[in-house]
Amino acid sequence: MIFTKVFFVLSKILSFLIDPFFWIIIFLALGLFGRIKYRRRKYLLTAIIFILFFSNGLVYRTIFNKWKINHDIKNEKFEYGILMGGMISLSSTKENIQFNQHNDRLLNTIELYHKKTISKIIITGASGSLNSDMKEAEILKSFLESIDIKAKDIITETKSKNTYENAVFTTELINNESRKKTCLLITSDYHMRRSMACFNQTGLNITPFCKKAEKTHFDLETILIPQSNILFKWKVLFHEIIGYYTYKFMGYI
Repeated sequence: MIFTKVFFVLSKILSFLIDPFFWIIIFLALGLFGRIKYRRRKYLLTAIIFILFFSNGLVYRTIFNKWKINHDIKNEKFEYGILMGGMISLSSTKENIQFNQHNDRLLNTIELYHKKTISKIIITGASGSLNSDMKEAEILKSFLESIDIKAKDIITETKSKNTYENAVFTTELINNESRKKTCLLITSDYHMRRSMACFNQTGLNITPFCKKAEKTHFDLETILIPQSNILFKWKVLFHEIIGYYTYKFMGYI
């Protein structure tokens, strides 16, 4: 338990340090207020380069496309759709759900269920925080029931706090639930590589759901004008890449 807390705290500190916006602020501050005057210009130039690079949509998309997993499920059918948590805020309740920018995985799950691509939905995840008792899976189950998805088709896993535990506890649940184990993993595209690696380690027969974009479109504004939202995307991507190799080092994948 102590190791888990230390690992969690270190991961949060690292997540802060890999944020490009953090380093832009540092270099800007050094460029404006640094004690050594002849270095100020270098710091300001570095900040400008960081801004132009990490806010460019074309650069981000090119690198992200090499990270994400591509897979076409065609007309396959699956017994279970495994929905990864991490799409609501810690202050959410069954009566008041506050979704974040990762709720694409939930929308995809609803679509797959109604198309009968998946027969049952397994929602995996508690809160992702050591200091919260929120059960995200239970809150999302209540939401799905409210939009007429049958309760008997929804299974929850509420013990996991991270991607590795998502895989371990969900695999245990499926092994106890049914011998038929055709599973479709549903999460956001940036998160799929680490999620698949964790589930593959458990020995579960699992297929990634990767929704193709209808059309890749870049205009001159995206290419030439800095986009502030791209800075956040880089933070998420760096978090996943470092998380993936940290899991490798820990022997989780």
